[in-house]
Amino acid sequence: MCKAGGRAGMTLVEVLIAVVLTAATAAVIYQGIFYSYKTVMRSRMRLDAQAIAFEEIWRLCNQKTDEIQMLQFLSPLESRPPTNSVVTTNGVIRSAAVYYGDYWKIIVQVWAPSNSPLFSVMADDGTVTAAYTSPLAEYWVLRYKTGDL
Repeated sequence: MCKAGGRAGMTLVEVLIAVVLTAATAAVIYQGIFYSYKTVMRSRMRLDAQAIAFEEIWRLCNQKTDEIQMLQFLSPLESRPPTNSVVTTNGVIRSAAVYYGDYWKIIVQVWAPSNSPLFSVMADDGTVTAAYTSPLAEYWVLRYKTGDL
């Protein structure tokens, strides 16, 4: 703004307004980048969990029928994901084989780490918990007794 006397410059109010607008714009851009990163990491974790579940169910289905363990689904066999996995830290693979007479139902679930901020849930009172209500990946297949490998 031009002042009397021919001196050019900005007033303190104009500088403060410019700084506030720049800060607000930066905050919006930061939130967008953070949301994008969180979405990408969720997708990566889900894809990794699906690959782990598929490998586990493939391994269980290729066993001979007399080697398949009889498990109750209420207390499935738990194992840890591979060390190179995104869900390695506190993630859980649950697998179960339930016998139904002439076939087994083989179920594999991969659960997210219990402390994962990517799958946080907001409670009714507004607190955020890192709990999850469903597995990241779940596969099941029916394996009949005939045709052992």
